[in-house]
Amino acid sequence: MTFRRKLLNSVTSKFPTLGKLRRNSEGVAAIEFALVAPIMIAFYFGMSELAMGIMADRNVSHATAVTADLATQLPLLNSVELSDVMTATVAVLDIDANELNNVTIEVSSFQMMTDGTVNEIGYARLGPQISTGGPANYDPSVINSQMFNAQSGVVVARLNYSYTPVTLFFLNAFTMSETLVMKPRKSINVPFDEAGANRFTCSVGTDKVVNCTASA
Repeated sequence: MTFRRKLLNSVTSKFPTLGKLRRNSEGVAAIEFALVAPIMIAFYFGMSELAMGIMADRNVSHATAVTADLATQLPLLNSVELSDVMTATVAVLDIDANELNNVTIEVSSFQMMTDGTVNEIGYARLGPQISTGGPANYDPSVINSQMFNAQSGVVVARLNYSYTPVTLFFLNAFTMSETLVMKPRKSINVPFDEAGANRFTCSVGTDKVVNCTASA
């Protein structure tokens, strides 16, 4: 018999209550659950947040693609058509009305001139200036030169979405961003025009309908 066993027997013989307590296994499951439960709960919420974050990022990419795709299907964009493009983008993004202020959607149209310079021939934006994923004002010089030839153009769609974690409230919001460059489908370039103006400012209501107006 080991010394430890002799000591336990000696103590429990003098104090029977301690012996009963040592042999009592009641409550072990509750203690184990109390130790494991916080880890399992944290894991559950972490996986849920990861899934929602991935879905939001996918929606950002899809919405940007919709913006560029719709904008390049028309030979010219005015306020009505730009409003429709932006409204479709907001619908695909699929966010709550109270999050609309966290979104920036920007559409730019560029044309290469005969001398090789690239000019902006259209611009529309919903929300504040782009803050993540590129400069506030898009630089067309970063576009691959193979996408241009004389008099041709491209459309650039950019989207920023400030995502706030839903379940892990202690995490800070962060911005998801996407940029897509696409060639026109039905024309050599896509100018924006509304009574001679080619820059537009857009706003969105709680009904998620976007209204774009020509700006100076």
